[in-house]
Amino acid sequence: MVVITPSPFALKEMYQPDVMVEDNKWYALGKMGMVRPLLFDVANGGWVSILKIKGQGTIQRHRHASPVTAWTLDGAWGYREHDWLATAGSFAYEPAGHIHTLYIDPKVGHMTAIFHVMGPLVYVDEHGNPVDYDDVFLRLDRYTKHC
Repeated sequence: MVVITPSPFALKEMYQPDVMVEDNKWYALGKMGMVRPLLFDVANGGWVSILKIKGQGTIQRHRHASPVTAWTLDGAWGYREHDWLATAGSFAYEPAGHIHTLYIDPKVGHMTAIFHVMGPLVYVDEHGNPVDYDDVFLRLDRYTKHC
């Protein structure tokens, strides 16, 4: 029998029960909905969070500097620049460099999804010019102020 021991250099695992409970760990995303952070990965520059939106809405057009994955738990959302619609149970992979505008499907009117953002994102205007950005440190700062 081979015994495998964890590396002494490995980080400790993390476990969070009941992440869907609506409590003070959620914070507002503008007027659209709520965000529940699950992980701020300051070592690698990314984050994992649950995005929950009720009603119609759009998240400003942006470009990711690193890949993003999304798993839809409920509702429906898509990107104005693509012809697919993410619904409950679907998974999306966004390669670095893509530009898109997230919207909530108006026929459904809500969405809940887990996003793993592996690096910063850059908000862009209609011509693709940078106008603002978001990264793990800005998110962590906002969450710290919220708490």
